[in-house]
This record gives sequence, structure tokens and C-alpha cells, in this order.
Amino acid sequence: MTETPLKIAIVDDERHCIESLELDFESLSTPVEIIFSSPNPKIALAEIPKLPIDILFLDVEMPFLNGFELLDQIDPISFDVVFVTAHSEYALEAFKNKAFQFLLKPVDLDDLEEILSDWTEKNASTQYLINGVVAKQLVKLIKNEGLIKNKIAVPVSDGFEFLETDQIEYCESDSNYTRIFLSNGTHVLISKTLKEVERTLTSFLFLRIHQRYLINPNYLRRFRKTDGGFVEMKGGALLPVGKTKRGLLTEFFEIVSRG
Repeated sequence: MTETPLKIAIVDDERHCIESLELDFESLSTPVEIIFSSPNPKIALAEIPKLPIDILFLDVEMPFLNGFELLDQIDPISFDVVFVTAHSEYALEAFKNKAFQFLLKPVDLDDLEEILSDWTEKNASTQYLINGVVAKQLVKLIKNEGLIKNKIAVPVSDGFEFLETDQIEYCESDSNYTRIFLSNGTHVLISKTLKEVERTLTSFLFLRIHQRYLINPNYLRRFRKTDGGFVEMKGGALLPVGKTKRGLLTEFFEIVSRG
């Protein structure tokens, strides 16, 4: 059976960036259909709400209307957003704006392929029917009613377990498993990769600080740039910070300090 192409839109005020991204898509194994592209955010604002888009690849810094401002004026948003920018300091604000992912220019082909793969996997897993109700709509209804608000269900050795997200201090990758460390000093080993856990917890503003670590910023005590960079958590854990994540943490602390 032929795989249905992902419907892609691109908005970037630099035409050569649009053309470069279009060429990148052509070289990937995931089929895509670019149904809209424009260097003009005002034209994009008028056209995008009319289109059946799966993913919008959106530049941040643009004249007249930046990427965040453009999204603020689209309601409702029926697609996922990947912010594409040369400035890593926008990463935190991107995720606060419910970004599906964040890409740095120049775009790395492996990162782009991974984003498309993640999107396909995420959406395929939410299309099963439960008694005639699409599963993702059922989950949305339950969350809106507060029945599992601020909880996630995780697979453990003998079934599933609910965890309160505000009790999770940090998560550590352990090959194809993840150890979730809780504020009471215990931990749970679950049969999901850290990448899968990150997709679940990003909406709760958890931060990926390293290829092995995902943290709850509510438990973040301090960030030190010495010795390669590390954070100290309230429970006492010292966790390394990846080189590409230092700008994200610096921006996080600056936003908090500004109140």
C-alpha cells in the first residue's frame, strides 16, 4: 500500500531557506507533499487556516510578524509546528508555544528525518478506535474533565502505573528503557525510550538537557557552566548538560529571573 505523503507548509522570510528545506525533503525517505510555502508571514496568516496541513515548518525571526506572533493569530491550530531558526535561544519559547519540535539552521538531514518519523509514529498510535470513538479524542475528553489531569500512564513490568507529573524529578535513559526518578526518592523503570517519554512530557514543560536526561524544571536547583556544564536537582542529583542544551538552560534562567 502506498504511504500517504505528509502535507507540509513552510514559512520563512528568506526564500533560499525555503528552497533549501524543499531540497532536503526530496532527499528523505519519508514522502511529503509541500502544499504551501511563502516568505511572507502575512500571506501565510491568510492562507494557512484554509489548508489541510500536517506540519508547519516556521521561521521565528521575520519582519512585520514573527513566528510566535503568527501562531497567536491562528485559532484553532489543527497542525503541528516545527520552529526552524538559527538562534538556539528561542528553543524554550518554542516549546512554551506548543512546538512539536525545534530545528536549528543549517538543518541537519538526520534531525529532519527523525522529526518526520516521530510525527508519523505519534499520529499512527492515536488513530485506533475504542467503541467507535477515536482514542485521541477520548483521551482529550478525559483530560478536560480532570480525570487524569497532570498524570501519565507508564508501562511497568506487570502492567501500567499512573504517575503524577509534578512528582517526577527527572528521567534517565537506560538503553531501550527509562528510569523515572520521583521526588520521594524512589524510581520506576519503564519499557519506553527517553525519546518516547520526552514526547509525553514536553507538554508539561519538561526540558531535555542531555541525550540521557530529561528534567522537571520545578526541581532544578542550580545550573553551573563549569566542568562542561551540569545541573543540580533538589534531590541532590548532579546531571550533565549537553553542549547544545546550554543555551536553552541559560534562556530558561533568564526568563525566570525576569519574572
